[in-house]
Amino acid sequence: MHSEQEQLRHQYLEAIGVSSWLSCAELPGATPTPDWVNDFQYPAPDIPFSSDRDRASHARAQLGLAKEGFATKAPATAKSSDDSVQNMSAARAALGLSAQSQAQTDAKPAVSAQPPEESLEERAEAPSIEPAVVSATPVFKLAFLRMGDLLVVDSLPPQGGAFGENYVQLAQAIARSVGADGEQGQVFMLPWPVFASKTLDQGREQAVIAVQHKLSRELSNTSVKAVVLFGEAAAQMVLNCEESLAELQGVMLTVKSGVKAVASHSLTEAMQLPGVKQQVWQDLQGLLAELKHV
Repeated sequence: MHSEQEQLRHQYLEAIGVSSWLSCAELPGATPTPDWVNDFQYPAPDIPFSSDRDRASHARAQLGLAKEGFATKAPATAKSSDDSVQNMSAARAALGLSAQSQAQTDAKPAVSAQPPEESLEERAEAPSIEPAVVSATPVFKLAFLRMGDLLVVDSLPPQGGAFGENYVQLAQAIARSVGADGEQGQVFMLPWPVFASKTLDQGREQAVIAVQHKLSRELSNTSVKAVVLFGEAAAQMVLNCEESLAELQGVMLTVKSGVKAVASHSLTEAMQLPGVKQQVWQDLQGLLAELKHV
């Protein structure tokens, strides 16, 4: 079966003008075949090729010449070493150096240069490099609502908190209780962090900058006389402080020349926890007295 396939393959090749047999004769115009091709056998026989015998003979001859050259140069090297010693002795005698002084010089150990040690004062004066401190990203949500000459900033739950109608009604009631009148503005929401990114700097410093920017716009565009800060996040961001709400609530503070501020519990706590509305009313008493004198 195999021979039939081979014959069929040769017939196909011959039909398209291709010879499937390697010609042993020299092809016209081709480079002459080297002699080693005629000696090539696979696998290699035990008897080395003629070219291998020629190379081995040539290598042995080169090795013999190298040994003779080394033997000839060895006495000359020894003689040159003796001449060098005699020349060194003559030079020392001309300079007046004795063999003993030369031996002492040779025996003297080499002293390596040591860098001067830093004094304690220099070490103390060297500036220390402090590692960069990356502040944690605060998480909060603030709602800004202007009611006449009163600005309300409320702290909402960060997850899903919305300033709905019930929040607006409670803020209106508080504004009327302190005597604030005027047009009501639109609710502005400021969630933090703004972007869901781990590479952007959204630490506390950047959060304070964003809140202060919004506060400046509200205070510059309106005739706001007082700011009510509901919740710890609103108080800390607007006042740029780290004190807790327990330390800030009910204390009259100034956010701008002629603009007072007071902090209390968030509107969420006032609507969900009993007794918080009464505490909010007590915290606003100082602001109520301040607005009566304006």
